[in-house]
Amino acid sequence: MKKFRIYLLVVFLLAGVTGCSDWLDVNQDPNNLTSSTKDLVLTGAQKQFAERQQLGAGYSLLGAWIGYYGHSGGWSGWNNVKSYSMTSSDYNGFFNDPYRNELKNLKYVEEKAWEAQNPAYVAMARLLKAVTYQRMVDTYGDIPYTEGVEGFNGNVTPVYDDAQAIYDDLIVQIDTAILLFNQAIENSNTIEGDADLIGGGDITKWIKLANSFKLRVLMRQTEVRDGYVAANMQFDEAGFLTSSLMANPGYIENTSGKMNPLYSGYGKNYKGDLTSANQQYGLNVFLSTLYKASNDPRLELCWEPGVESKDYSHALQLGQNGDPEDHWGHSSVRMGPGIYGDASDGGVMVMSVMEVNFLIAEALARGYNLSSAGVDGTAKDYWTAGVEESIDYYGTRAGAEDIDELTTQYLGEDVLGPAAWDDANPVKSIIYQKYLALVGVNHFEAWSDYRRTGYPEAGNPNEIQTSMISYYFNIVKEQVPVRMLYVQRETDINEENVNAAIAKTGVTFDANFIMDARIFWDVN
Repeated sequence: MKKFRIYLLVVFLLAGVTGCSDWLDVNQDPNNLTSSTKDLVLTGAQKQFAERQQLGAGYSLLGAWIGYYGHSGGWSGWNNVKSYSMTSSDYNGFFNDPYRNELKNLKYVEEKAWEAQNPAYVAMARLLKAVTYQRMVDTYGDIPYTEGVEGFNGNVTPVYDDAQAIYDDLIVQIDTAILLFNQAIENSNTIEGDADLIGGGDITKWIKLANSFKLRVLMRQTEVRDGYVAANMQFDEAGFLTSSLMANPGYIENTSGKMNPLYSGYGKNYKGDLTSANQQYGLNVFLSTLYKASNDPRLELCWEPGVESKDYSHALQLGQNGDPEDHWGHSSVRMGPGIYGDASDGGVMVMSVMEVNFLIAEALARGYNLSSAGVDGTAKDYWTAGVEESIDYYGTRAGAEDIDELTTQYLGEDVLGPAAWDDANPVKSIIYQKYLALVGVNHFEAWSDYRRTGYPEAGNPNEIQTSMISYYFNIVKEQVPVRMLYVQRETDINEENVNAAIAKTGVTFDANFIMDARIFWDVN
């Protein structure tokens, strides 16, 4: 099979259209170094990128909203999370951090790579920028894109580009990255392995990652642009990821400030004591109900039983934490090492093979042709592979010795409940199992799948033992939020462009904005 190629012969004449402006950086220190090497900056940018994939600004927020976590007794706060009542000052990291960090650094890497005539580095930068921008579009809709990359030009009022137009360019950027990776192979260009936290210098692995990210971008649009999605299902023959891709910049075991951030944030500190976040966040009733509906082994692989109850009987309702049993030291069900990791020096997830398998399964279930990537099998085959990989992932981290037995028993007895395979509605089956496989792995993707497909079904808000919806006394609306608010700094300084983006949604910029102003691909 011929290598996938696109008709972009002018690519080597382009300096790139994605990156980051410094309109957010109003207080730059002129004494700081302004020059480095592409390898050193690449390492830092990859660390920022990788940690944002698994954690990012919304790990606990989205974990609560999407039905993974509840708030244990003994702690107060989170009123905005429980009530869905956000302000423009809340969770600004979704918007500010990527521009200030990885996008800015990746722009530098790309520029230096052009100077060095190494297309592999240009390709890495373009790919990671595309994935970063996708997440930002999925959070806000229209965002600064073409003028958000102008760098040190003093532009503090960049225009907001159309979300769908950005998406179209993301596909171009990813296709271009694949072309550049192949050009690097043909030219015998290399990537410094020690600088490459994600791929270890393996360009073929990068092509597989690019294919997988492209599939994610396309599948996000299935409900609104079926013809466009089908026409762009062209991939490099290297195929998709067949194992999870993790990054480790050199986390140090049991060392304050240098441990894996998921472990040190939601597991244990450098002394081996449970962190406050581990005590604060417990198993949500919604997720617990799904586990129990099919006797899912991931309940015990991912979660620790209540201290007093010694079992998993007391899951938490989002918005309620007043009962004595809700207390983290009593009977609330806390995160275990299956979620936060088995070692404080382990890597963070860039993209999981579970997600890739479920993306392939859904694409096949919807009738898309993936033959260019060498996909051979049925939607159910990849659904099964996704479940197997998920149980193996959590079981390995939890130190389970009977992973194969648990997997065989779970699948051999026919999965029950809404996560079971359903020939009449395979997409529902796939998204339910994908939801179960993304706990602690990628909450942003679970939130995005819910908005896109309506699965898993949130349930009746009045049924407090089973619903995903918050039971707080003054929630804005009985639904999961569909986006975040534009940040305060932008509404203050870039008012004209922000207001234009808001006006396009047709929704008033108030408390209901995050409930009603849907991203272009969200029709469910």
